[in-house]
Amino acid sequence: IETERRQEQGPNSSILQLLPIILFILLSFFSFPDEAGTGAASHGASPYFSLTHKHPFTNPMETRHRGIVKDIPYFVTDKFMRTYYRDPYKVAQVERMVEKAYDTYLVNECRNQRKYKRQLEQRANSYRGDQETRDGLLNEAVKYELTRCDEHRELFQNKR
Repeated sequence: IETERRQEQGPNSSILQLLPIILFILLSFFSFPDEAGTGAASHGASPYFSLTHKHPFTNPMETRHRGIVKDIPYFVTDKFMRTYYRDPYKVAQVERMVEKAYDTYLVNECRNQRKYKRQLEQRANSYRGDQETRDGLLNEAVKYELTRCDEHRELFQNKR
């Protein structure tokens, strides 16, 4: 009797049985907030702060608590100013998040600058035209400063 029931259901019944699981997986992908846009990995995606000045993060602040890199600029919402600003523990927590987000931002920017410098060097080394132009390209690559790498080293060398 059981095998007759399975034969009656056909191959589509297996798909129908898996449909709720597939639907759950798809919904879980779409329900999580975007962490890449202005995220903590890139500019501090947090309900509390942003590393960039944009609505609703309009109130400028700088890190100032002990044990946290000083003077990292960040922006908070009006709600943060009303509800958390006077709570030193909460502000210190947010500043730790700011520090981590800024560290990540500088590491990524440093990586991008190094990659760009390598591209300049490769372009100069593979240039097959006149020597003067090649020397100019090499000079451009040599003079390209890794400002975000320098900033990261200055701010975070003692933190690790």
